[in-house]
Amino acid sequence: MTRTTRPRGTRRLGLAITALAIALIAAACGSSTASPSASASAGPLNLNKTTWLLISYLSPDGTSYTVPSAVTPSLEFDDRTASGSGGCNTFSGPYQLDGENLKLGPIATTKVACEEPILAVETAYFAAMNVVNKAALLDNGRLQLWDARGKTTLVFVPGS
Repeated sequence: MTRTTRPRGTRRLGLAITALAIALIAAACGSSTASPSASASAGPLNLNKTTWLLISYLSPDGTSYTVPSAVTPSLEFDDRTASGSGGCNTFSGPYQLDGENLKLGPIATTKVACEEPILAVETAYFAAMNVVNKAALLDNGRLQLWDARGKTTLVFVPGS
């Protein structure tokens, strides 16, 4: 049995490319901590009569996740009431918007038993809504919500 070996430079190049790919993926998945005004569209924020679909969220342990395609959490704003779905259960509660300052809740939810991954997403979504205190419409059309520390908690795209 003959064994062929690769030159050392080829192996090092492969490791370097792998490390670079991992770094780029990690950077793309990281959560933004920029202030709402840093990338927000100009003009007053008006959320009334809008519907949003959740695309990423910060879990209670501080990890940022992309919402799996099998889960469809939503958020609707209508006449001082925020409502929607966590993917399994529905919710509703008041919201207050003053400039970029946003307060959601208290939120009431239904209590249907949910399966994974819906349960994990919904639990984190409902927890994140409790700590939101800032909102902005970004130049890319997304709605981004922050907590008091300036950490992105929820990111939405316009819904139908």
